[in-house]
Parts: sequence; structure tokens; C-alpha cells
Amino acid sequence: MNSQTVTKLVITFLIYLVLQIVVLRNFVFFDVAFCFVYIACILLIPDEVDPIWVIFISFLIGLLVDIFYNTAGVHASASVMIGYLRAYIIKFLFPTKGVENDITISLKEMGSERFVRYVAILTIIHHSMLFFVEAGGFQFFLITVLKIICSVIFTIFLIITLQYVRGN
Repeated sequence: MNSQTVTKLVITFLIYLVLQIVVLRNFVFFDVAFCFVYIACILLIPDEVDPIWVIFISFLIGLLVDIFYNTAGVHASASVMIGYLRAYIIKFLFPTKGVENDITISLKEMGSERFVRYVAILTIIHHSMLFFVEAGGFQFFLITVLKIICSVIFTIFLIITLQYVRGN
């Protein structure tokens, strides 16, 4: 990975984090649809990055969101979970990567169907962990499932929209 790619990723991640912390923090539909676009920072990390670094970056991103949301590690734990599972999901969804071993993770490079599948699976995992940990268990199962479904749709829609705006 060259320095231009790293710089572009860092700027993109900063934009997503600022968007999450400043704008989307208070952008909730009907108290059930929350948007956590910051997970795109984890999802868009290049495949060539070592999984340990992906987990560490995921923890830092989740911790930063926890600090601004005052949520005591809920986002960090869900982010670490998708950071850990990301490599397995990539291997499952893309068992043969072609001649090269690395996948460029973007809407433009992967195509809409493959990209949406990848984002949807990891977003469902993230939101499920986030909302069940936040609920403290399964006692509010139905409202938690409603929050997960609505938030997954909202988050995926915004991540795809931002990919189109970004141009890749």
C-alpha cells in the first residue's frame, strides 16, 4: 500500500468519523433507526492489512465513538467484533480472488451486489452486538430486533450513498 492510498484512506476515515460524531449522532428516525456510518472505516480497510492491525484500528475507531457518545465500550466491542470477523467474511464471500491475492474493497471495484452483501453481513453483525449489549440481554428482544433491522437498512443506505458520492 503506497502513501497516497494511506493518505486517501485516513482522510476518508476522518470524514466518516466527523460525520458520525457531529451530524449522525442526533439523526434518528422514530427512535428505532440509527445510522452508524463509522463502521465504513472498518469495512473499507484494504484486504492486505494484517488482521491484528484491523482489530486494533477497529478498537480505536469504536473507542473514539464511545468517547463522544458516552457509551462505555459498546461501540468498541461491536467494532472489534466486525474487525475480527471481517477477514473470515471476505474469505467466505470471495473464496477465489483471481490472479492477485488482494481485493480492493469499494463499490466501484467489487460491484454493487458483492459490495452490498459484504456490507450487509458485517453491518448486521455489528448492529446485533451493539443493540443486544446496549439492551443488556434479551429482555427487550422485539424492540431490539426492530432497531437492528431499521438501523441496518439506514446504515447500508448511507454507506452506499457515500460510496457513490466519493466516486468509488
